[in-house]
Amino acid sequence: MAAPEDIPLDPAAMIRVATVASVDLAGARITVHHADEDGEDVESQPLRWCYMRSGETRIWSPPSIGEQGVLFSPEGDIGGAIFLPGITRDMFPPAGNSLEEVIVFKDGARIAYDPEAHILTAALPAGSTANITAEQINLTGNVAIDGDVTVTGTLTADTDVIGGGKSLKDHRHLGVTPGVGVSGAPQ
Repeated sequence: MAAPEDIPLDPAAMIRVATVASVDLAGARITVHHADEDGEDVESQPLRWCYMRSGETRIWSPPSIGEQGVLFSPEGDIGGAIFLPGITRDMFPPAGNSLEEVIVFKDGARIAYDPEAHILTAALPAGSTANITAEQINLTGNVAIDGDVTVTGTLTADTDVIGGGKSLKDHRHLGVTPGVGVSGAPQ
């Protein structure tokens, strides 16, 4: 009688395409539909999926119901299988078609970097908010803001602040007599 390690394994039992059937976010497990050895569609018990990173740096991006991927079953045992998500299909087409690196979220939010044009873009759907929390935020380069700005602390400028074409540093008030009088608004 041959020892178990001498029995050849069927590659079809070890690697197969599967589709996510359910997602347990709290348990970090999914079930998948896959074809069994007889070609019948069956649903797995809860399984782990592969993350892009899962060490000191961790990435959380759970698979979606209906997402296809590869089910790796060591020694053909579905009980120990691990799901590698990411096979495109009509339901979930590719997020791009160029050298631009893209992440598209369920609500339409999109983060992209175009290495040819050197442009990083983050586009959020209407009604969205972007929050950045840090002890200090440093930006280098010119900044253009199309919209209102609210500051709850002190706004400090090293050179000047210009509002409505008037320089805060260099504007002059006409008709002012030096002394204890108070000037009017800038002209």
